[in-house]
Amino acid sequence: MEALVDFDQQIADAYDKRPYTSNPFSYTAPAHLRAAAFLYGIQTVPLRHARVLELGCAAGGNLIPFAALYPQAQAVGVDLSSVQIEQGQALLRHMGLENVQLHAMSISDITPEFGQFDYIIVHGVFSWVPPEVRQDILRVCRENLSPEGLAYISYNTYPGWKAGEIVRDAMLLHSHFADEDQKVESAKAMLTLLSDGLAAGNSLRPSLLSAVQQLKAHTDYYIAHEYLETFNNPCYFVEFADAAQQAGLIHVGDSEPRLESSHLYGRNVQLNHSLIAFGRNRLMRQQYLDFAVGRNFRKSMLVHAGREGEVLNSPDMSRLGELRFAGYFEPVKKNDGSNDQVRVYRTARGESLHIDEVGLQAAMETLHQAWPHAISGVELAQRLMLVPGVQTPEKAQAALEAMFNFGRFNMELDDETSWAWTSQGLLAGFTSLLEWRSKIHEGIGQYNRWHDSANTQLTAAEHFVLQYMVKGGGSDVDIRRVLCDAWTAGRVPDNDGASLKGQRNLDAKAVKLVADLKQLLVRQGLMRA
Repeated sequence: MEALVDFDQQIADAYDKRPYTSNPFSYTAPAHLRAAAFLYGIQTVPLRHARVLELGCAAGGNLIPFAALYPQAQAVGVDLSSVQIEQGQALLRHMGLENVQLHAMSISDITPEFGQFDYIIVHGVFSWVPPEVRQDILRVCRENLSPEGLAYISYNTYPGWKAGEIVRDAMLLHSHFADEDQKVESAKAMLTLLSDGLAAGNSLRPSLLSAVQQLKAHTDYYIAHEYLETFNNPCYFVEFADAAQQAGLIHVGDSEPRLESSHLYGRNVQLNHSLIAFGRNRLMRQQYLDFAVGRNFRKSMLVHAGREGEVLNSPDMSRLGELRFAGYFEPVKKNDGSNDQVRVYRTARGESLHIDEVGLQAAMETLHQAWPHAISGVELAQRLMLVPGVQTPEKAQAALEAMFNFGRFNMELDDETSWAWTSQGLLAGFTSLLEWRSKIHEGIGQYNRWHDSANTQLTAAEHFVLQYMVKGGGSDVDIRRVLCDAWTAGRVPDNDGASLKGQRNLDAKAVKLVADLKQLLVRQGLMRA
């Protein structure tokens, strides 16, 4: 027990010294988990009055969106880092959220008396703690999970993490001799050897180059906590599933169910997987698929072992009609004279998508028209049947499945967030958190309607307009007039920082700024269209 306390202290010290931005993750949102579990045949507790526990919650950035959107629910977060817990508690006071409790404590100290929860979320923790704590995580997921509760645990997996393990070993070796504040820079220096300095005959070269390339896209915080911590223990999927079963839990499926379907990875994978995995149970089939695709990370949903008979072998696509979907897919005009059958769309994150399937095109355009609101699968299918080329129930269902397999959408089972918007059409809690972030500059990321990151950077003029909107500033005409007055008086600079003091005839500039700001907020899921 003394050794475990020492390890807890090491982990707490590491996160206290280098706290990272506590962000929301859409695939961990209770609404998303409830929908994903439904596809596997699992009924869960409605969210309106649900109790949610997050283990390793940092500053609460992954809990606050749920609490803000479901004010009658209860959320509890636990983390070893007192620094991050204090950050979160200060933000909760600022936002006036009273349905969230954050505790600086060890997961190992949680007992059944801590209470039962309908959703338990453990994201980015399991692989990064000692074996004893991993056992305690599974214990808490059994002892503190309500009878119809759903747990979520993410973890690093083999075989995909084999290359990452070599990169980690090399980074640890090189940074071992560096001072504490230079460890990350020293570790990153090793990436040069593992990219530019690899011998042509190194049989591991392709895998190492891929691992290094992915790592270079991440922040120093990620590198420090993912690659340089004392613990990082990947496992094979079947090892995790077996440990969960021994703890009285059963694996339901991945929180992104499409990732467990072999056809997603191409016909060769689908064919060979079906041959070698024939006759195997659903867990072993998933392990074979992990070998085929080189999976390095899983997001497992778990329920009490007594519900094993309810779990379907694979996601039931006939249930898609009962879900609700949302997505931002802005049509982009092509000017290159390329294939007219291919349409281009831009996501809220700026990703360009080239789509040639008529049904998928229609589904994306229908979702985009409704964004940031959701459309039921039934209504979406009905609208799709009005599109030339998708005019039968079978083709509409095929389009739904194509959309599901393509991803980049949000989903839920219930429409329970009608109160998520203020009278000005802004997302509940958005401006309060934005104000906090503009003063503190770190700690907790911005969330949107779909529990996803929306870290929008606004200029002084855009902040001015938003504040006026929050105060009930009236029509767009009123907003533009007040903005022009502020510009002319020199109280607010232009978007580029230049002063407009004394200038007149600024109406056109104000029209553009207000329209662009509202379009940005809608695109990010922070405002209703």
